[in-house]
Amino acid sequence: MESEQSLEEREMYRREAMGAFAHEIRTPLTSIRMVIELARRQAKDGQMVLDPELSGMLNQSVDDLQALADDLQEASRIERGKVVLSRGPCELGAAVDAARELLQPSIAIEGKLPAGIEGPWDVPHLVRAIAGMAEAANRAGDGSGVVKFTFRAEPGWVRLCFSSGVPGDEEKPIAADAGYAFFRARAFLLAMGGAVAWRRGNRYLDLDVALPRDPGVTG
Repeated sequence: MESEQSLEEREMYRREAMGAFAHEIRTPLTSIRMVIELARRQAKDGQMVLDPELSGMLNQSVDDLQALADDLQEASRIERGKVVLSRGPCELGAAVDAARELLQPSIAIEGKLPAGIEGPWDVPHLVRAIAGMAEAANRAGDGSGVVKFTFRAEPGWVRLCFSSGVPGDEEKPIAADAGYAFFRARAFLLAMGGAVAWRRGNRYLDLDVALPRDPGVTG
């Protein structure tokens, strides 16, 4: 299980997470630079001009930067045990459905919703973790915007699978290009006693999440 990982593995995850974060923060920064440059070109009497379109772009970019910073801080606090997660109860089907709504319209989670499955999971963090796993599967998979979701209940556990693409001969490791959403989601799941495994190839990613249904079970 993931709790038995070596120090080298933990450091690998930390490095790749920071690499993903550094890559994704470039997008809003680039947008902000572009807005500033366009405003300078439209300047009148030395005053930069922000029309409604540029103002909207600037506000969205700042919001994206804030969201990334908040995600990094929250994941760090959870890893350091500074955040106390709730023990539920959480209904899994409702959590998957809420994650679907978060991802619309860019990514669709397709599959049968779990019914009647509850566990000792923190509701908002599980919703964001499910959304993050689906986002990572799409990004590192075929990028079609459709992620296949399946689940199965086991004694003391429930397993969730998020997959995108078709398996092939090539095998690849999880790395920064899976996106920061994967590393953030993984931190949330580990904090809830869960575990994350994967199979990855060229334009293919299958993420297997195990969640404990018994508060006494740990990963």
